[in-house]
Amino acid sequence: MDKIKSLLNQIAIISKKNAEILDATGGRFNMFRICGVNHYENTHSAIIAEFLNPKGTHGLKSQLLECFIETLGDGFAVAGFDYKHTMVYTEYSTLEGRMDILIEDERNHKAIIIENKIFAEDQCEQLKRYSRFAEEKYKSGNYQILYLTLWGEEASEQSGDGVDYLTISYKETIIDWLEKCVAIAARHPLVRETIIQYINHLKQLTNQDMDTRNQEEITEVLSKAENLRAAKDIHDNYSATFDAIVEKHFNPKMREFARQKGLEYEYERSEESYVMFNLTHPLWGDGFRIKFEYSGYRYYYGLLNSSNEHRLSDEKIMCLHEKLEAMGTNKCRKNEWWTFYSYFPDLTIDNWINDIIGSDRFFEDCRDKIEMILKALEHIDL
Repeated sequence: MDKIKSLLNQIAIISKKNAEILDATGGRFNMFRICGVNHYENTHSAIIAEFLNPKGTHGLKSQLLECFIETLGDGFAVAGFDYKHTMVYTEYSTLEGRMDILIEDERNHKAIIIENKIFAEDQCEQLKRYSRFAEEKYKSGNYQILYLTLWGEEASEQSGDGVDYLTISYKETIIDWLEKCVAIAARHPLVRETIIQYINHLKQLTNQDMDTRNQEEITEVLSKAENLRAAKDIHDNYSATFDAIVEKHFNPKMREFARQKGLEYEYERSEESYVMFNLTHPLWGDGFRIKFEYSGYRYYYGLLNSSNEHRLSDEKIMCLHEKLEAMGTNKCRKNEWWTFYSYFPDLTIDNWINDIIGSDRFFEDCRDKIEMILKALEHIDL
C-alpha cells in the first residue's frame, strides 16, 4: 500500500505540473469546447469539410485535402483526383440517405464518402446503402468510403457487412492530418491557430491533452521495476473506483429522490464516461422505465419501453416529445425500444472531481431531467 501511495503522489505531482503549464499558457482556452462542439457530428463534419474544401475560406486551395489523402496512406484506394474540379458537400442527400461528407471529383466521377460517427449509432444498413449509391454513380475503384469514429471502431455488422470501407479515427488519423496542416498554414495565422485549437479540442475528447514531456515523465516513473506491481494494482482497480464514488456521493441522494417520487431506483454500474441507472414505477408495468444508458459510445437518457404490452401510440409519443422540448429538453429521438431519448454529455475526470465528489451538480442535472420526464408523463395516458 505504501508503494501505491508513493506512486500516486509522484503521478499527482506531474499531473499538477501539467495543469499549471496549461493555465500559464492559456492551453485550457478553447472556443470549440466553449461553444459545445463536443458531441455534435454535424458540427464536426462542417469543420472537417471546410478544411478539406479546395474552395474553402482558408485560402489554402487543395493543400489540406491533398495532405488528408496522403495521411490515409496505402489504405486509400482512389487514384488521380482532379483537385481543381473537386466539390465538398456536407449532409449530401441521396435516395439512399444523407452522407455526412461527400468529396467529389466532378470531372473524373470519383468520390470520397465520409461517415462521421463520434457517438451516434449506425442507422439501418447505412454503409450498405452508401455503397449501393456509390457503385451506381461512380463505379468500382472510383470511390472510397471512410468510417470515422473517435477511436477507429468498425461499423456494426448490419451497417457494414460486405462493404469495402476504411476505418479512420479522430484519435490518430484526424489529429495526425491536422498537425501536418499546421505547418501548411504557417503563413495563414488565423487558419493555423484555428487548426491548433481544434487539435487541442480533439485531444481533450480522446484523452490526449497532457503535454508530451509530462507523458514521458509519467511513463518513466511507471516503468521503474519497483513501481510496476503498484502500477498494475492501480490499473486493476481503476474502474471499481467509480462504483465506490457513486455509492458514496450519488446513490444515497438518488435513492432518496426516487423514494419521494414513488419510484424504485436501480443502480447498474459506472465507468469514467457514465453512470448507468434505472427508475421504475409500479403503475408503469414491466419494461417501461426511465433509464440513463451508455451504449454505442454515447451517453444518453430517456424512456425505455422493452415490452410490447405498453407501446405508446405515435400520437402520444409526439405529444410527449413536444412537452419535453417545450421544457428545454434537447432534441427528442425515438426508436423501436426507446419511447424517447436524448443525449447526455459524457463524464470526464473534471466532472467526477467537481460535479460528483465536490458538489451535487451531476445529481441535480439528472434530477432535473427526471422531473421533466415525470411532468411530461402527466399529460400521457400510459
